Amino acid sequence: MAKDYSKELRGILLVSLFIVVVPLVFFPKDFGLKLGSSLVLPFALELGWYLLVLFIMFSETTAARVLLFALLTLAYRIGLGIGFGILLLVMFSLPLSSALGLGIYRYAPAFLLQALMSPFALKSLFQVLTQRVKRTQEIQVPETSDAKFAQKTARPALSDAPPELDKESDGAKTVSSEKESRVIGENKLEHILHYLREYAGVKAAVLLDHEGLVIAEDSRDFDPETVACFGRCLKEMNDQMLHRIGQKTAERIGIHTTDMWICLNQVGNLTLLVLSDRRTDELLSVRISQSTGMIRKLLSERYQPGVLKAVEV
Repeated sequence: MAKDYSKELRGILLVSLFIVVVPLVFFPKDFGLKLGSSLVLPFALELGWYLLVLFIMFSETTAARVLLFALLTLAYRIGLGIGFGILLLVMFSLPLSSALGLGIYRYAPAFLLQALMSPFALKSLFQVLTQRVKRTQEIQVPETSDAKFAQKTARPALSDAPPELDKESDGAKTVSSEKESRVIGENKLEHILHYLREYAGVKAAVLLDHEGLVIAEDSRDFDPETVACFGRCLKEMNDQMLHRIGQKTAERIGIHTTDMWICLNQVGNLTLLVLSDRRTDELLSVRISQSTGMIRKLLSERYQPGVLKAVEV
């Protein structure tokens, strides 16, 4: 899944420049602070500081991930020290070994400033990485020994790549009837799902059958096979609970997590699963309803009526 980290990286770059340049204002004064020549003690104290701060910042994540973040922070701090050493080499014509030694750990003001600021400089990047891992884990479903899932790679090729569709303006919230007619005219399931997925905030639209096989999909951030497996398991568990109280299969299931809006819609014997951002407006429901109607119309024109009959459990 592609992710744009340009905003976080720009912020880290600006903070890094600040951390590297500020100690130059006071060099070669060290305010009475001197560090010995041994690397073990400074680095051990430094790593302990990173672990403490990151455990507080990311108390909900695993200890292994916090340790990884601490090691990355240590590597980042050493990079800052090398940058400071290069500036000493250029500005004060110091020997290379002396300049790098002062930059990495021997010049106390630079070392302390770098160690103090490094975990906070990388905080935003670590938060993005943590959220990305959390979102990925939310849609993962344990593997099953059912032989049907081994056939997930046998996906029917129903169409060519979807054509370009007119993009909605930034302020537009209503669905264009002219665009809907155009999508129906394309007479392909992928075009209908692209029409649904292009709505602001929608991350994936997957049409699957009762065995969890992908019939058609348009996904931006998720693996469609994983989404289909998740949708099948969710639908089966929901149907089992409904049958216990004498109810039939649900026509629509909506779930809101802290980050996502998950919507399952029954379309005859098929299921349309839509994953979108939690902040997506409620007008998405209108587009989902129109998309399910277009799918029913397309299937009724292509296949026998039995295809649209829902399977009774």
